[in-house]
Amino acid sequence: MNSSLFTITLCVLAVLCSMAAGMSVYLTAARQLLLRQALPAKTGLGLAAVFAVAALWLFCQNVAMVTAVFALVMVLMSVWSLLPLCVALARRGEDLS
Repeated sequence: MNSSLFTITLCVLAVLCSMAAGMSVYLTAARQLLLRQALPAKTGLGLAAVFAVAALWLFCQNVAMVTAVFALVMVLMSVWSLLPLCVALARRGEDLS
């Protein structure tokens, strides 16, 4: 029982780290809408790299390396697709001037 709970916890942490990596890259973009000013490239991409390596290490504790890379890429792709969509939908009624 403890090992399955530990495995699930590692997977959840890996997904959260992957999401943080994706958000860090998004926040460095000049046209992002969450912050008034984009993060500096070195800071945002450095954070993203740290989070991505941590996520990959956490994924590798449970699955093979190829599967871990695939899972990381899928979470990043989902974040980069859904985050701008959610922000745009949330700001649909706001005046942007």
